[in-house]
Amino acid sequence: MIGKIKNKVKTAIFKVKRRIALASGKTLYVSFGENCLPDNILDRHKLKLLTTPFSHGRSNVEYILQLEKDQYKDLLNPSFLRHEFLEGKEVSRLKKYMALQNSYHELHTNGFEFTHHDVIRSESVRLKMKERLAELLRRKGKNKFVIFYHHRANANTRIELLLEDLKKLKCIYSTSNIQSEIICFTQKIIKNSNERKLIHEILNGIHFFTFYTLNEWAGDDEDIFWARNDEDLIAEMIDAVKKI
Repeated sequence: MIGKIKNKVKTAIFKVKRRIALASGKTLYVSFGENCLPDNILDRHKLKLLTTPFSHGRSNVEYILQLEKDQYKDLLNPSFLRHEFLEGKEVSRLKKYMALQNSYHELHTNGFEFTHHDVIRSESVRLKMKERLAELLRRKGKNKFVIFYHHRANANTRIELLLEDLKKLKCIYSTSNIQSEIICFTQKIIKNSNERKLIHEILNGIHFFTFYTLNEWAGDDEDIFWARNDEDLIAEMIDAVKKI
């Protein structure tokens, strides 16, 4: 019972903070994938004020750009939605955008994935997604966006092309008066703990953070999966982003 009350209070506080932020034109820190990790990081560092359609799914920047180009008209079109299985679990996927120029982790190349939401069977879930999308689009051109994008490390990724696509996304959410920012972070796995570090670069106008860590943020260990085992480096990134 106490837990439920705390959750209700937390939700109420979040809604008040969001209304104030949206009304004041405050900077919005948002997650655009490639998976749920950026959203979780923003939430636990108390920066999250807006949930995007990408916050709780699997995607890649090329899917996002194609959805933006089409003004999201087919995001929930049943003609392009399919149930598929991932590790024995049924997930909903948008199969309209499948052609890719770059290479990504295999989990992010199966179509836009609604990992935790069954948008095919549930009308209420579809409505929730429509509301998230509508609020996101309403804020374009009114708020400065700081978009967090976690690129799952892949040896075949052409980083130059990734940066070009992220720059396109940055331009979409910027205006002549408002410059939004992209925070792209990725990992390089190391074997020696003495090599643990965070490198922050600005590449083609994109803030690019490389985490040199002992473990990939994946698997069954929740602390590793959510990068809590590298919280010191995550906090270092957040501190740097707040100064942008």
